[in-house]
Amino acid sequence: MLPEISTIVYATTLGKNTRPVFRHAVKLARTYNARIIMVHALEPVSEFGHAIIEHYLPKEALEEIHDEGMTRVRDTMEARVAKFRDEELENLPDGDQLNIDILVEESNPSELVLKVAKAEQADLIVIGSHSHHGIFGQKLLGDTAQQIGMHSKIPVLLVPNDQ
Repeated sequence: MLPEISTIVYATTLGKNTRPVFRHAVKLARTYNARIIMVHALEPVSEFGHAIIEHYLPKEALEEIHDEGMTRVRDTMEARVAKFRDEELENLPDGDQLNIDILVEESNPSELVLKVAKAEQADLIVIGSHSHHGIFGQKLLGDTAQQIGMHSKIPVLLVPNDQ
């Protein structure tokens, strides 16, 4: 007997070829009557970037600019993720009956996906397996997918999306 799936974490970059990955998550959600949590991570500014900016701005001003900017970016990305979701669901007969939440947060992508999966007691993570070729022509898994696959305590569905 297959395990029950009631919560799926779907990690998205909103990049090229992410729609087929989302469609896998939707098909599974429909099959199991599961909830989907769409997760999009906003990469934090690197330590090096902070060091350069701090050279020109006081720490308080930097924090204020960062917080205001991240609020605007988060709002924009939440709207983009919602638009992506709505476009995908508009052609499904039961698209409006699917339970799909959106989470956009500033964090390392793999850490965010794993944190959300744990906090929401997810049963499955769905992520695109964008890969690239190494020095000797072998396919190498993208860093985020590799980190999630290595550290996840629940099953991870890697959907090829490097068409």
